[in-house]
Amino acid sequence: MKQPELIGIAWELSDGREKEQRCYGTFRDDLPDPAFRFNILFVKHEGAFKVHSHEYSELVIVLGGRGIHLTDYEDYQLEEGDVFIISGNTRHGFKDSQGLKLCNIQYDPRQFLRGQRELDRMMGYHALFDLEPRSTQPDHFNERLHLSTDELVYVTSLITTLKREFDGRSDGRETIIKSTFLLLVTNLSRLYACHKKDQGTPLVRMANVISHIQRHFREPLRIGQLAKLAHLSTSQFQRTFKRTYNTTPQRFIRQVRMHEACEMLKDPNRDITNIAYETGFSSSSFFATQFKLHVGESPSQYRRRKLTALDQRRDQGRFGIPTTA
Repeated sequence: MKQPELIGIAWELSDGREKEQRCYGTFRDDLPDPAFRFNILFVKHEGAFKVHSHEYSELVIVLGGRGIHLTDYEDYQLEEGDVFIISGNTRHGFKDSQGLKLCNIQYDPRQFLRGQRELDRMMGYHALFDLEPRSTQPDHFNERLHLSTDELVYVTSLITTLKREFDGRSDGRETIIKSTFLLLVTNLSRLYACHKKDQGTPLVRMANVISHIQRHFREPLRIGQLAKLAHLSTSQFQRTFKRTYNTTPQRFIRQVRMHEACEMLKDPNRDITNIAYETGFSSSSFFATQFKLHVGESPSQYRRRKLTALDQRRDQGRFGIPTTA
């Protein structure tokens, strides 16, 4: 097997000691458990750490020291209390680090954040965990979250719990990690919205649009209405949305509705016609047509397939056969 390419070495702070921590940037080498792609490190940087990228996402909380964060677009001064997210395959690095202490939470967002409906309704979540990491606009890093001393104390208590549970092997470890991580993400998203609510920046406005869609997808949503939320003309809004999300606003809305319909169809007690109306479609026939175009099968076929798979997993568990996700 080919030897993995080493990105660099950081110094992990553990039990008051420093130990070498190698970084490869791949799921296989840094997050080796495919069923639980998560890692948390307290690290210290001195000097430079070369520009690199990794397959997973990374939530970074600056706990002390100073340094310059390098990206392909701009370089930014870091200080205690800064919070930012590095999306998978985004290039970044550090230079001029002086006692720069970081909490790095490495995770697969598909496992830990996908399908969290309450997060999807939060403006701060879309701004902090989606839009800001992907932005290529000048000065976008100035929109990062900066925690006050009291806020950092609370966040530090959460990441300390995460680190203790991750390093331990107690029963229920993964459940506590997942729930504490979601608590951390929700708290940071709420703080971002609180800090930025009066700032009418393009990033905040677009995050407001996405959270509005997530909260009101059951209702008729007009593009002109969404453009007003973004403080853009209709044509400007459509161009900006397509550039940001690589799809049109209309298709995005339909994707949100289809995702919710898929979740509802997993409940055998829900009537398919009612699901159509509850997810914003004007008729059950139109819903069925759109569902087949989007998913590749009818709503009833999708339901049967999902319920059959669920029954099989239950049977496997009943007879002591390991279940798969």
